[in-house]
Amino acid sequence: MKKIFALSLLIIPYLLQAQSISLNLKAPEEVYSGSDFLVNVHITKGNLEGFGRLLIKIPGGFTPVEKKSAHGKFEFDGSQIKIIWLEMPKEQQFTVSFALKAAPNVEGYKVIRGEMSLATGDGSYRAEPRPHIITVKKTDNIATADSVVFEYSYIKELGVSAIRQKPYLNDSNQAVVNILVNKGDLTGFGKLEESIPPGYTAHSLVSNSAIFIYNKSNRKAKFLWMNMPRVDHFIVSYILSPNKGKLEDIPFIITGEFMYAEGSTTKTVEILERNIDLKKMLEE
Repeated sequence: MKKIFALSLLIIPYLLQAQSISLNLKAPEEVYSGSDFLVNVHITKGNLEGFGRLLIKIPGGFTPVEKKSAHGKFEFDGSQIKIIWLEMPKEQQFTVSFALKAAPNVEGYKVIRGEMSLATGDGSYRAEPRPHIITVKKTDNIATADSVVFEYSYIKELGVSAIRQKPYLNDSNQAVVNILVNKGDLTGFGKLEESIPPGYTAHSLVSNSAIFIYNKSNRKAKFLWMNMPRVDHFIVSYILSPNKGKLEDIPFIITGEFMYAEGSTTKTVEILERNIDLKKMLEE
């Protein structure tokens, strides 16, 4: 009996030490200035339970947006993201995610670092993911058609969203703007609204059953649906024709929002601009 008791004293600390946590940080290796991208943090904690805290240090020039926090409290203090759990999720493995928007003037190598700490009744645990290096490439606000690259892998993870292909010039020197609306099973009211740069006039190209409205006084281009298409995703397009006069010194910046009805509430998401090629989907 004494031998069994002595053996248990040796085994129990070993079992406690065998428990650990680990982090795996996933993000693109290359992004463009002014673009948005998704960061996933995969957390493995086994059966450990208790208070948890995830810290992710964000390089200067990036702005984070919460996407999925696994019921944790998401905070950003200007330099790092903090997600806190008073009680960690029951799952042995789970993922949190957030989007980062790169400022238009960001360029060069940037590093994302993080750490996870977990306090249980048996002790505390800590882990760090491998630092992730991102190369930010400077790019103009208008891309030529042959410089647009494919990048579809993250789109489904965003849920209800709207993604603008980086505008490109057609043969008539007009800027073509394609927007992918990812709506899932929503079928009710929807409105897509864009603020276009000075010196241009917007014309509908592909409306996908929407009413298109262009307000010249406030430079707003709108697609309006009382009932959105039944497909889970679709594309709308418009062109921007330059007005007379010099436009070289005017920044070409488009911002927009997608508004939709979910139950009795209206929700809004920012339209993200990405280097993806939506022309192929328009041709299908």
